[in-house]
Amino acid sequence: MVGAYSAYQIKLSDSIIRLRDIDQLTFKDIANLLISKGYQSPRGFSLGAESVFSIYKKRKIRDARLLAPPKINIKKLVVIDF
Repeated sequence: MVGAYSAYQIKLSDSIIRLRDIDQLTFKDIANLLISKGYQSPRGFSLGAESVFSIYKKRKIRDARLLAPPKINIKKLVVIDF
């Protein structure tokens, strides 16, 4: 699948979502905690509150898109009776 998350991105975003939604930490606190555990951004840069927010927001949007029911449009339906 094009654009699929790497194992590291999944682990990082899962940690961010858990810390934000369950532990109710701020994005700055999440960044500091993850930095202390040795995490970096997926491209190898230092994590800041802004990058943690961006990862959180994009993962929520992605999950909503992938878990949404499919949109089905039926056009020009023809029923033939035999």
